[in-house]
Amino acid sequence: MAAPHRHRFHLDQEGHSITVLLGRAAHDIEVLVDGKVVAARHEHGLGGRGVRELAAELPGEQPGDPPRPFTVLVEDVDGTPLCVMVRGGIRYLMPRVPLLPEPPPYGTPGAAHPLRRVRGRVHRWVRRLLRPVRRGVRHALRRLRR
Repeated sequence: MAAPHRHRFHLDQEGHSITVLLGRAAHDIEVLVDGKVVAARHEHGLGGRGVRELAAELPGEQPGDPPRPFTVLVEDVDGTPLCVMVRGGIRYLMPRVPLLPEPPPYGTPGAAHPLRRVRGRVHRWVRRLLRPVRRGVRHALRRLRR
């Protein structure tokens, strides 16, 4: 099983999705175009060298006729990774995106309403309060029937 990624950068260019994934170790980098790996750097056994220092240049191509080459630059700036895509001499800063999906907004099908849990607790609380009263009424009605 591969180690989970700790950073993800994403950019949409001309209808294609370009994603850069940084692994747990600072030296594991993957570049994906439309979900397919087009470039990767996996180095193992760096020993005592500074694995914290991150600087990489990975080439890739966007599909098309003709294919459009690009380069992804990944650097460590004060402990924070920075990712830039270079295509045709123009640099595009790739924004960092969260690794976990965002929860669906309230009001969409399948999303729980924020007050549902509170409403359920209040309903159970009221039922518990009325339970002895209902038992007393039933018991009184039974005595009247006899």
